[in-house]
Amino acid sequence: MMKSFEAHSRHNGRLIGLTISLATMTIAAVIFFVPRFFPGIFLAFAKPFWQAEFRIESGGLKSVGQLLSENESLKRQVEESNLRLDSVKSIEDENLALQALMGRASTTPGILAAVLERPPYVPYDELIIDIGLDQGLSTTSKVYVAGDILIGRVAEVYQAISKVILYSSPGQKLEVQIGSDHVPATAIGRGGGQYVAELPRGTAIAEGDYVNTLSLKDRSFGTVSRILPDPAGQFEQVLFALPVNIYQLRWVMVAR
Repeated sequence: MMKSFEAHSRHNGRLIGLTISLATMTIAAVIFFVPRFFPGIFLAFAKPFWQAEFRIESGGLKSVGQLLSENESLKRQVEESNLRLDSVKSIEDENLALQALMGRASTTPGILAAVLERPPYVPYDELIIDIGLDQGLSTTSKVYVAGDILIGRVAEVYQAISKVILYSSPGQKLEVQIGSDHVPATAIGRGGGQYVAELPRGTAIAEGDYVNTLSLKDRSFGTVSRILPDPAGQFEQVLFALPVNIYQLRWVMVAR
């Protein structure tokens, strides 16, 4: 009886071992042979598992749409942060410019004015400022930058705004002195903050010389950038420009 039981146990063990071996061989066949002969079926079967693995690795089971939406949101946050930084920098620069302007204004008493419009949005080197008759301005009022650099005059006055003509406007003229010898000349506006003056050939001036107005209280009006001799004539053209960029003016001082 014992022998029969032992034989039966050995038989069952062999069956179990055979079953495990067959199952292992079947799984191996599925893994190695099914993808090769039935790729479509295998890929379709495996795709959900691969997708789940990908989602776990790349975003906690988030869809592609969710990931794209979050990516766009992060981009907007970065852009908004950059804009805020630019705004802070702009305010800091403006404060420094105002401090410099007000610090030098003591030599030229006047009224601070904001530039509402400037080239190229208005023609011929003009400015529109935010003060007028309400602050006692008139067509004799002079306009300065950096406290004491003369750049123009008030041409038209209204109740709360004024139009300023810069001396660099085409055709405008201003008497100046050039160089250490204070050579007198007439500066003629060429537009864009640029000027030209005509002097006799051989005049003792050179590139880099200062150009000043006739007023002792005004700072340098510009510096000579180029001298163009006229071989056929007796004169030479002296080119110079304002020491400020008229396209970036935000504030001016107006002397009544």
